[in-house]
Formats: sequence, C-alpha cells, structure tokens
Amino acid sequence: MADHHQVYSPGEQCRPGISYPTYSLPQCRTLVKRQCVGRGAASAADEQVWQDCCRQLAAVDDSWCRCGALDHMLSGIYRELGATEAGHPMAEVFPGCRRGDLERAAASLPAFCNVDIPNGPGGVCYWLGYPRTPRTGH
Repeated sequence: MADHHQVYSPGEQCRPGISYPTYSLPQCRTLVKRQCVGRGAASAADEQVWQDCCRQLAAVDDSWCRCGALDHMLSGIYRELGATEAGHPMAEVFPGCRRGDLERAAASLPAFCNVDIPNGPGGVCYWLGYPRTPRTGH
C-alpha cells in the first residue's frame, strides 16, 4: 500500500479554525486597542495582558501563520466596532484610535513578543510594509 502524504507550501494552511482559532488572539485584541489610544503597560494587569498576548501569538504553531492570525484579528476588531475592513489610515475606528495606528500596533506585535515570523522584515508583519495598500493607505 502506497504511503501518501499531503505536501503544503509554507502558510498554505493559514486559515481561521485550522492554524489559529476563529476568534484569534483575544488578549492581543485588548492590547492593540489599549496601545492605539496611548495606554501602554502601566499596571500589573496591563503587564499580564502583554504576557498573555505574546503567549497566544507564540502558540500559533506555524510561524508563517502569525501575521495571518493578526490580520484576522484586525478584521474581527473592525467587525466588532462596526468599521469597514478597508479605510483611510487617519479614520478613527473608535474614539482616540485611528485605523493606521491600530494596524501598526498589531503588525509590530511579533517583534515586541520576539516570536518568529518568516514573512516580515524586522519582525513586523508583511502587510504593513506594502505601499499603497488598503491596509496602510500609503
């Protein structure tokens, strides 16, 4: 009997419910919202959110999927807030938080958490660096 193995390209299986939970990175959602309005780690509770976010991001098994999980997380935040997926980076997503700031906070999490992402320069998710994309508006 022949032994058949499915071969996948890196990141090919990066989809909600397969490589990361459908409701991805709940502590990172909290963290990027706080960062967006200028609240850094000021208390023990905030420090715990940072640590939990980094653990959740590191728990995404396939390092090729971490930026995809963060992108999916952003889409979920926009849906929860009633904002559109694409929009001008200066547009407020919620009071005191502009879309571009929220996306920069999310894209920089792999570097901050010191988790490997093979598809991003300097540990920053690839989708932040693309010029003239709906994501960044540059």
